[in-house]
Amino acid sequence: MPAYEFRSLDHRGRVRKGVLEADSSRQVRQQLRDKGWVPLEVDEASATKKPGEKEAVFAGLSSRGRLNGAELALVTRQLATLIRSGMPIEQALSAVARQAGKNDRVERIILAVRAKVLEGHSLARSLADFPRAFSVMYRATVAAGESSGQLELVHDQLDEYLETRHYMGSFINQAMIYSHFNIVLSV
Repeated sequence: MPAYEFRSLDHRGRVRKGVLEADSSRQVRQQLRDKGWVPLEVDEASATKKPGEKEAVFAGLSSRGRLNGAELALVTRQLATLIRSGMPIEQALSAVARQAGKNDRVERIILAVRAKVLEGHSLARSLADFPRAFSVMYRATVAAGESSGQLELVHDQLDEYLETRHYMGSFINQAMIYSHFNIVLSV
């Protein structure tokens, strides 16, 4: 089931934004009307644009559609835990999207990946539609886990790798800031 981004007016006249899963944009509009909201815009979810925003010529230069190290590590950890518990991939992706909470970008990406999985694509192929969020190494590792039947083990290892990389990156940044601070103070 595809994910759709929407902008609507609630019963108090405030603009509401969000993401809903439905078979069509028409169904999303009906869901909004059932809540008593007035739909303003409904677009299929993607990693590169926000609701109401048209495709830009230089959209590839922006950071939208990218997951930072902490977000990617968290998503991977959540997926590893849910897959290890025996939950099907599409349900695990749905749960991770719900856990994203206020982070619309993460929720939008995960729901779009889930939509691709529900269309019959493998998880690795679904992740490939979001190359700015999931690196080639990440997608290749997931593909290897799918083909070997060890997806939960692969996600655990990816989680360890991503957390270590994020920790080391922040450690190096702090060391650089500290050394620059000492140089400025000594001058």
